[in-house]
Amino acid sequence: MHYIPESSYEDYLTYKIKKGDSLLSVAQDLDIEPYLLRSYHNRFVPSTKDLIEADFPCHLEYIILEPQKATLTDKEKEQNRTKINTAGSFRLSLDNSNINNSYAVLYSIEKGQNVYHIQQEFSVKWRAKNEEGYSFFEVNRIGDLYINDTRTSTMADEIAERASAALYPLLVVVDESGKWIYINNFNQIEERWIETKKQIRKYYKGEIVEKYFSIYDRNLEDSDTLYISLSKDWFLNAFFNEIHIEYPASLSIQKEQEFPFIAKSDNLNFKVEQKVDRYLDIDNFLVIDINGKLNDPRTKTDFEKELGLSVKEYSDEKAMGNYRAKYFLNPQNHMPEVVFISCDLALETPQKFSVTISNKEDQKEMNAKPKSQLFVEEAEPKKKWWQF
Repeated sequence: MHYIPESSYEDYLTYKIKKGDSLLSVAQDLDIEPYLLRSYHNRFVPSTKDLIEADFPCHLEYIILEPQKATLTDKEKEQNRTKINTAGSFRLSLDNSNINNSYAVLYSIEKGQNVYHIQQEFSVKWRAKNEEGYSFFEVNRIGDLYINDTRTSTMADEIAERASAALYPLLVVVDESGKWIYINNFNQIEERWIETKKQIRKYYKGEIVEKYFSIYDRNLEDSDTLYISLSKDWFLNAFFNEIHIEYPASLSIQKEQEFPFIAKSDNLNFKVEQKVDRYLDIDNFLVIDINGKLNDPRTKTDFEKELGLSVKEYSDEKAMGNYRAKYFLNPQNHMPEVVFISCDLALETPQKFSVTISNKEDQKEMNAKPKSQLFVEEAEPKKKWWQF
């Protein structure tokens, strides 16, 4: 007589086992990982005798299947975005920033019609937080450096790469606002640099070598010169950009925003609005938009001279420019998953600089309703100090 399954099987989507079926063959036919097929069935199976182990029990006639989730369109996702809990003010904190992520980074430099792309990879790992609220992150550069999709390969490039690699890993000190303020492992970097110079001298000699040695020796005179040399670093300034603050009920603040200028001069200064979106985006990320205009006393001619551009005649006309940034944060730990930053200068030869940072790890399904305690207003910060 035909086997009639227990009535509870009728509550589920099932697969009728055929002669010759095995766990592996059914999983392949259904395009499901065998362990997922087994674990879902075992989770809802009405009787322990129907549990799947290495393969199907000989008496089993039905497998309980997980229903397919409906695929929403972007429009439907947009309509179902989750509103964040902003009772009163809203604070982004680093209290849950225990990350260990790898990021792909793309820098783009546009000078008129000429465009240059630089690709790097970095890892960022949370290491500690001291009693005064300062967080310590280990930032390491990984992989090769690519310029316009080509791996650097000349002797000068290789020397510069080896010299630069001696700086990493950095132990970066970050204050409660998410702004990086110091490098805490100068002695280790100094030791690495001494050893790196020995290794480079085994293979290279000459004026180019000594030129790079001179530059790095000056940058590594002490911890302060190291900090100054890294103050122009696009990755550090983009990743740790003072977004972890308390926002008012409007979720918007006005502030001064700097961007490290490519020339050896003062940073570009912008007046911007920094605003948190009241809703998670369709991928369940917290979103911060930063937009503003250049607010810099320098003239167009000043910038053109600093960039080494030809200047026909001096003009006291103020330069115009824009700053745009968008941060997509993990709602659980408030750390960046994706960052887009661009700024431009309206000169005779237009200038545009941009930074794109994206988490390389496989994207895990984000919780649509982040832990409520992450959004609770925190106590007043203590007196600042960044040493262990």
